[in-house]
This record gives sequence, structure tokens and C-alpha cells, in this order.
Amino acid sequence: MLPKLEDGDIVVASGWFRKLQPHDVVIIKHEGLEKIKRVQHVNKDKLYVIGDNDSFSTDSRHFGWIDSGHVLAKVLWTRIDGFNQTSD
Repeated sequence: MLPKLEDGDIVVASGWFRKLQPHDVVIIKHEGLEKIKRVQHVNKDKLYVIGDNDSFSTDSRHFGWIDSGHVLAKVLWTRIDGFNQTSD
């Protein structure tokens, strides 16, 4: 699982991915904005996504389940304060 993301972290993502699973980090399109969220639950073609910043994140706790078609990319790699991490 990728570590918690903060403002300024660098990510590399790909629009080519197979099945999404809980804990995957994804870039979604919601209300005209691109948002980075973590998949918490998967139910067929629906995803429940949450942000890493509980206090300020707008996510499925506010707008509910999203269609998997709103996923633009899956995050594959992050750089956090000089520490590199890849997804499982």
C-alpha cells in the first residue's frame, strides 16, 4: 500500500490498469476537477473512495459511490520527502 500523500508529493500514474482493489490510489474526475483518492471499497463497477486528509477531503463520504469510469489513472509510484515508494 502506498503511504499517505501530502500536498507537494510527486506521483506517477497510468491510465492502463486492470482491476482496482481497496487501498489502490487513483486519480478521478469529479465535478470538473482531478482528485487523488484512495479506493476503500469496490462493488462491481462502483468505487467508494476516500482522501488521505480526513479533515479536509471531499470524497465518497460526501458524494457517495462513483462509477469506475470516473477513474482517469492508477497511481503507480510516489516520491515523498526523498523517499520513493511503488504500489503493490
